[in-house]
Amino acid sequence: MAETLVIRLRAAPEAPASWLIVDANGARSGPARSGTVAEALPLAAGRRVLLLVPGSEVALAEPELPMRGGARVAQAVPFALEEHLASDVDALHFAIGSRADSAMGTPVAAVARGLMDRWSVTCGEAGLAPQAAYADSAVVPAMPTGCTLLLDESALYVRRAEAMPFVLDAEPLATALDIALGPPADEGTPGEHVTFFVSPGEYEANRDLIEGLRARTASLQVKLMTEGALPVLAAQAVGAHAVNLLQGTYAPRRSVSGGLQRWRLPAALVAACLLAFLAVQALSLWKLSRAEKRLDAQITEVFQQALPGQPVVDPRTQMQGVLGGGGSAHGALLPTLSVLAQALAGAPAGGKVEAINLRGDALDLRLVAPTVEALDGIKQAMARNGVDAELTSATPRGDVVEGRLQLKLGPA
Repeated sequence: MAETLVIRLRAAPEAPASWLIVDANGARSGPARSGTVAEALPLAAGRRVLLLVPGSEVALAEPELPMRGGARVAQAVPFALEEHLASDVDALHFAIGSRADSAMGTPVAAVARGLMDRWSVTCGEAGLAPQAAYADSAVVPAMPTGCTLLLDESALYVRRAEAMPFVLDAEPLATALDIALGPPADEGTPGEHVTFFVSPGEYEANRDLIEGLRARTASLQVKLMTEGALPVLAAQAVGAHAVNLLQGTYAPRRSVSGGLQRWRLPAALVAACLLAFLAVQALSLWKLSRAEKRLDAQITEVFQQALPGQPVVDPRTQMQGVLGGGGSAHGALLPTLSVLAQALAGAPAGGKVEAINLRGDALDLRLVAPTVEALDGIKQAMARNGVDAELTSATPRGDVVEGRLQLKLGPA
């Protein structure tokens, strides 16, 4: 199952990052760790990398935007949010999410370009290439009904299922809770169902205030985060439908080099196989060409022996013209001579026809070859091709052996 390395960055530049590996279901693999972003690099190999950036630095909204047209939507976002943002829109980076079927607005995130540049440089210098970056406030668990609160150091995260999440300054906590939950309800009026995520240390420090919420809520469920907020956030991040901040100039570069790197070995293997195949084919064609030239030479030599004084243009056609196909012996002469030429061309030790004599349905040949075995090899080669051949004599003559070979014209 694919795993994701979730890295959480903090607002302060000097604050350490924290990271955790989770699977596609959000189940963690190993403990949460913290340190510099570069220290997380060894864990990134073969895993998706996802950033969680401080929700306090990211403004989330759902303005009504044009239904279609990517360029039109991107142009409309700054104008739709301009009145609600304290910063100059030209200094902000806007990212657009997917609109739900039943929603009127489109999820939009806005963050200072300076922060995006800082986070981008931090990851780049560490050798990391994250595929997505979410505001950590967007991955706080949302309960079907009621409100989720998450207290993390000096920030109080507030999340409701049908509303955009937001982050409050938790100092003082009582004021932040009043803003998050509203003033205490009148007696007899039910409040919200509240789920409160808090670390053991912060719970002990604010026990009375947190437990006091039971008097103003329909129910209060306290969940202690023994290893901090990251495991809670990471479990939600892998399946979140949050706005990915890595858009536009900050979009992940699915570079050609990255794609080539992944396909480099398979491509090299294919190229090597192709080159090997072409080399084998070229060698085979070269051998066939040499064999064809040897065969042509043998056919020409046999033609000259059978028809001395005739100009050689196309031995096969000329032989057919001379023989005219008349008689059974003459009709078999040309195929027999072809088999003889092939046998001579294929003889490893070589061989040469010195004389040919046609007598009725028999063809007497005088050949020379380096050895008796070479003469016998020529005879065997012709026999394998259907010619009745008999070696009648073999006489040493200097460095060669002269042989008499009688071929019977017609099937063996």
